[in-house]
Amino acid sequence: IVPAVVCNAKTNALGIFHFGVKVDYISFTDDFLKDADVDTGVYLGAELYSIILPYLYLGLEAGYSNPDGNVGGIDTELTYVPVELNAKVAFEPAKNLAIDVGGGLSINYAEMKGSVLGVPVTEDDWLWGGQFFADINYIAGGVVYIGINGKYKFAEKGLKDYDVTLNNWMVGGQIGVKF
Repeated sequence: IVPAVVCNAKTNALGIFHFGVKVDYISFTDDFLKDADVDTGVYLGAELYSIILPYLYLGLEAGYSNPDGNVGGIDTELTYVPVELNAKVAFEPAKNLAIDVGGGLSINYAEMKGSVLGVPVTEDDWLWGGQFFADINYIAGGVVYIGINGKYKFAEKGLKDYDVTLNNWMVGGQIGVKF
């Protein structure tokens, strides 16, 4: 069965392994983060996936975002680092086109910085969450893929005294190689 998977491009549209990097626009949905002016920013990420069954991939994704804000002359900052374990189904509806949809679990690190009455305040936390996503990729030369992605992430409430969620959505692009 493994040779059939290895040889059949229709069942492994994104190769046996694939690695990619992404640049996304991220928008957090919690009103507290909007009020702190750290609800939107740039997200940089990386992904590594392996096929485990025909059409089915298992992989890791991780990323980083660091929106800065200013509220009434007070600087604010949010550092956000999610680490995800995902499963996705990928198929090739047309030559050189791969579409995948999936979801998974995540652990999310967040650190919020600001000041209260002139005193610097920092809170950080690790929060459990999950996500679902979809990607469309063009396969160039049979090895390189470039595409667009969309993702919605949800997480438990946290950041100690702030009691916020890290729920967010992302849209952007990615580029990678498949083996």
